[in-house]
Amino acid sequence: MDDAIVKVKEVQFSYPGGVNALRGVSFEIRRGEKVALLGPNGSGKSTLILLMAGLLTPKKGEITVFDEKTTSKNFQKLRQRLGIVFQDPDDQLFTQSVIEDIEYGPRNLKIPEPEVKERSAHILSKIGIQHLENRPPHRLSFGEKKKVSLATALVLKPELLILDEPTANLDLVSRRSLIDTLNELNCEGTTVVVSTHDVEALPELADRVIVVSHGSLLGEGATSDVLQDSKLLDVAGLEPTSIVKLFLKLKTMGLIQDVPITVKDGEKKLLELMKTKTERTT
Repeated sequence: MDDAIVKVKEVQFSYPGGVNALRGVSFEIRRGEKVALLGPNGSGKSTLILLMAGLLTPKKGEITVFDEKTTSKNFQKLRQRLGIVFQDPDDQLFTQSVIEDIEYGPRNLKIPEPEVKERSAHILSKIGIQHLENRPPHRLSFGEKKKVSLATALVLKPELLILDEPTANLDLVSRRSLIDTLNELNCEGTTVVVSTHDVEALPELADRVIVVSHGSLLGEGATSDVLQDSKLLDVAGLEPTSIVKLFLKLKTMGLIQDVPITVKDGEKKLLELMKTKTERTT
């Protein structure tokens, strides 16, 4: 059984003025995955996000989501199954209050009013923004706007959630809260796709990484493999995380075999090394 929820086939796209954003990119995303489109600014990953959401049309190639081409008339009927969160929340919030923004999508889809109220109350509670319900979006902090933008997508109960640079410009507390929410959603069955250049957040944001640079796909694989592929990251104009760089050095010294990719696992590995060294000297 084909469990690919997104299929991107030889997609090319260029903006007015001849700027080639994508040069024949192909990949698939399977149901239930957490996938990151990784690349520096200007790599084409944000363009891919807009194409997958059906907000842009490929110049060549095709994209199918839920087995429907994004260019077909029937794709519009699938929007309730797909949620998108833009990098700049000001591109997403446009009403006079937070609750109006959150309830706009369900109402536009003709969902019965009692269910609209039930969904919005649940999402406000889930994300912890009940106190912002009646606030005007333009009066919120950037982190608060990000949370509201996420709420406007989640209230539709999407099977596929697409986020463009979700951790950008967030403080540590807001960043931690967002990552926890995305992981919780994924555990509940939501397929999560993020566009990011935030290598440090990758271990918790994604299980699989697709590396994009200058409009081309450079490689893809498990997050742990990609983060240890210094040559691949270098070609893409990126670097491994601080934890990975440290433990890759320890590996070349013959002190470890497996390289941890998260801070938590790195701390655990260091404690094991210290314990081993202490035991050998006593």
